[in-house]
Amino acid sequence: MSTSTLDITQLSAADKEALMKQLANAQKAEKERVKNDRKAYKELSSEFVTRNIDKLIHHNDITAILIETLFKDFEPIKAIKEQVYGNEAQDSHTSTLPDGSASITIGHNVTIKFDGTEAAGVTKIKEFIKSLSDGNNDQNTLKLAKAVDTFLKPNAKTGMLNPSKIIELSKLKDEFNDDRFDDGLDIIFNAQIRTQNSMYVSGWKFIDVDGVPKKLTFRFSV
Repeated sequence: MSTSTLDITQLSAADKEALMKQLANAQKAEKERVKNDRKAYKELSSEFVTRNIDKLIHHNDITAILIETLFKDFEPIKAIKEQVYGNEAQDSHTSTLPDGSASITIGHNVTIKFDGTEAAGVTKIKEFIKSLSDGNNDQNTLKLAKAVDTFLKPNAKTGMLNPSKIIELSKLKDEFNDDRFDDGLDIIFNAQIRTQNSMYVSGWKFIDVDGVPKKLTFRFSV
């Protein structure tokens, strides 16, 4: 099968003009096609929203009522819990069946920020890690220092520490058993500003599916 290549140098001025016009029309047609496709997408997207938004709003209303009902239903149980286990501030409460077949957790989603004093705690912890090397350039200590730096690295967008990373770091508390490390952690934890916001209900239940137990999980938030 042979192929041929158009040599525009062999075309006459009229042929070149016709070719340029043909290319311009093709480009115009392609732009028009893209324009129509985008218009069609926006129309279909709008129809999708119109077709489904009210059902979702209705579902959200039902979920909100359900969550509020569950919180009220748990209030007397919470009062007893505080009597027998102490009145410790908690963001969530979990109830689980004795056989472990089902569980419900109610709680508040929490936003954690810092008041600025956490920097002193970060400095203490880093100074402690640095003191471990004692100038011997031990590779394990250097690796540990890098790991700690990762835990104490602020979020690029917020400029704040990652609370979950701090919790991970606190697991080393017993292993280090050092007042400087403990004090650094205490400063960081005390610098936290915890704000409860939306309510949620989560949990799970084992259900029977064709004779096989399957763990069905759920989480709703409003």
